[in-house]
Amino acid sequence: MSTKPRYEQIADHLRTEIEKGEFLPGDKLPSEKRLCDYFDVSRITIRQALKSLETEDLIFKKQGLGAFVREEPAKQNLVQLTDFSEDMRRAGHRSSSKLIRFKKVEADTEINTTLEVPPSSPLIRVDRVRIADDIPVAFDVTWLPASYGHLLLDEDLNNRTIYEILEGTYSIPISAGRYKITAAAADEYVAKHLGVEVGSPVLEIDRCSRTTAGKKVYFQKRYNNPKYISYDIELFRNDNVEGSSKDGLPLKEFTPRFYF
Repeated sequence: MSTKPRYEQIADHLRTEIEKGEFLPGDKLPSEKRLCDYFDVSRITIRQALKSLETEDLIFKKQGLGAFVREEPAKQNLVQLTDFSEDMRRAGHRSSSKLIRFKKVEADTEINTTLEVPPSSPLIRVDRVRIADDIPVAFDVTWLPASYGHLLLDEDLNNRTIYEILEGTYSIPISAGRYKITAAAADEYVAKHLGVEVGSPVLEIDRCSRTTAGKKVYFQKRYNNPKYISYDIELFRNDNVEGSSKDGLPLKEFTPRFYF
């Protein structure tokens, strides 16, 4: 039985049909209702599957008409929010995790404020080593409001990501996230799990992810071993490009690169 979320299984099925030519460029896909009936799932699951294909530039949507197979790749001026397993899969690597800690912890002023939960509310903390091709390449410390954290209690966090569980099992779509990237030194705890010396340089990525309704789902600190992971960024200089505005130029590409 597949461990993939249902929406990913549906996206895989539709992707295969497109690649085999059962739907040609310009063809209209079945309506959301027909897909719901065919796969026996909710409309939100179908929309998540179609969103995945849209993000890959395999399909596009016309307001009021439905989804169509794209004739050629579209220009992509936005950076997609992805999780660890998605990045690894796209780069052709196997991914897994090693759960180190899952526990209820006391409120933390900074984190509670970031998550926009009451100052005294306890949190759920999840610590994991992120593994690619059997190599520990990153270490995550994640805090969730108890309402979301409890949903993970009986889940396999060694082989499934938080995104997969919340989106696939509980139909809680993660739509956006804010990142902060900085250099840091590995403390004893992080160094132990990354297999590096204490004080070694790591790339710290803080991110707070939220739902389509703007509700904060989790705050995470990820410590990447720069020996294995770096990022390429492409920016536009010309403010006449598509997607630019008076508020600034678009970030065209923000791509993880892996070295193992």
